[in-house]
Amino acid sequence: MDQSIFVERSFDLDGLPLVVRFQRPEKAPGGEFRCRWSIGWPDGEFRGDTPGEDGVQALMLAMQCAHHELLESDAYKAGRLTLWGQADLDLPPDWATGPLYQMPPPPGRTPPDMA
Repeated sequence: MDQSIFVERSFDLDGLPLVVRFQRPEKAPGGEFRCRWSIGWPDGEFRGDTPGEDGVQALMLAMQCAHHELLESDAYKAGRLTLWGQADLDLPPDWATGPLYQMPPPPGRTPPDMA
């Protein structure tokens, strides 16, 4: 399988970058697709290998797995792991639904759900 990095995201862990990398999904000998990923923890790299029916599903499921690992970490639970200063790590299955995507109302207006 190709070992090239496809995408990565850098989180903040105690003021230092914590990088999560996803390799390009590849078709495996059995016909399924595989997406390898890693989390660069300060005490060592954690690696995963996630299958899917196609490359998109393998990548999405790999992102879900990495998200779960981050959320279950002591660092996240203690509030020491953030993305852009927020607890929302913006990975599946929660991406595009958290506070990073909630637009504040224009000055002087009340949000509809608070009216």
